[in-house]
Amino acid sequence: MVNSGRRSWRLLNIVYPSIIVLLLIYTYIYEMVACQWKLNVQVDTHVQTTLTTIQPTTPNITNFTTTSFPFSIIKPAKLLAQNISKADFDSSACEHLITTYIVPNFLHFVAYIMGIFYFRIQENEQLYALMEKVFLQATPQQNRNASQQKMIWKLRGFLVCGAVWVLSTMVLQGVYIWAFNFPQLEIFQTVGQGGYWTMFAIELYGRMVMNAVILAVVVNYVTQCEMILFFVRGICLRLQEKSTEIRIAMKDILLLRLSLNALNGIISKMTSLTLVILAELSIIGISILALNRNVEVKVWAYRGIFPIVWALMLGFPLFQAARVNAICKRLIKIALEMRVFGYKNSSQIELDSFLNYIGHTTLKAKLFHIPVQPSYLIALLVLTAFVFLILFQTSSIGTSNMIF
Repeated sequence: MVNSGRRSWRLLNIVYPSIIVLLLIYTYIYEMVACQWKLNVQVDTHVQTTLTTIQPTTPNITNFTTTSFPFSIIKPAKLLAQNISKADFDSSACEHLITTYIVPNFLHFVAYIMGIFYFRIQENEQLYALMEKVFLQATPQQNRNASQQKMIWKLRGFLVCGAVWVLSTMVLQGVYIWAFNFPQLEIFQTVGQGGYWTMFAIELYGRMVMNAVILAVVVNYVTQCEMILFFVRGICLRLQEKSTEIRIAMKDILLLRLSLNALNGIISKMTSLTLVILAELSIIGISILALNRNVEVKVWAYRGIFPIVWALMLGFPLFQAARVNAICKRLIKIALEMRVFGYKNSSQIELDSFLNYIGHTTLKAKLFHIPVQPSYLIALLVLTAFVFLILFQTSSIGTSNMIF
């Protein structure tokens, strides 16, 4: 019985990841074949029309009347500015495959493989030690900013928000179908209506799995950031209340540095890969929204929702990393105050050693191997806002009659 149970678990551990990998590969291929989301800036921002050929009619020779027109009122037809023979608006053509689909899907698959190693193979003793330390120091009798109940409530809130985000991506898929009247390509006509619906249902389930992978990576990263935030708040509180020894505080800061090194390891690399995907979708969505010429309300609704869904998940880990770096700077300020005003019965040499120790300890959360500082994010947002303002004012994007 024991051996059969072990064989069942081993079989499950092989079959389950294999099914997930097949679903991901199927979704990647479906995206490239179906031109998912309609992300071609040159084609998908215009109203696509189909040209119909009018068959000439044979005149009735037996019964006709002669009609004359004055040549003075006959004017030549005006030619359209665009070249109709050019296949720019061919809906069956899927352009920019490498940058729009192949590269992001490859990065997503690499993040999934790294996640399997991180969550199922690698031992995360440093993470477990941090969780134990945070929960032990956050007692219910402590101030409400570092209580266990608030920490549990926040971590559960991350999971709920993540589930809502995955659901919003499914809603976005439905809005996409509604906006473009369930777009079908000629390549799918051979499988028939039933076959196409079956392929779409499998793709929808694969889409949920694909977004769940992104969710698992991002939620794990922001959860570790939140636990580090609680841990640093506890250290700062004990130092300000002078309720701990400098030697114990230095050990806590050492654990903090080890936790940040673990945060900047594999989980940071996985999060950076997912942020590249989210950033690309957000930028393309904003670009198509600004250049959209399709006046249908449902298309505008889809184009407006699309960048918001991806930008929210893009900003979440950046915001958490910036919070971690901001609160770690408080340790240096507290150490300076301790050096000036003293700390219990500690000597000046001990205070100088503590200040030197904190000053030479790297306490920074990184993404793309770059420390995420709040000033960097604010400067990026302000610069982006001014760039869009200039583009709208000069009518470089959008139309001249837009309210922008």
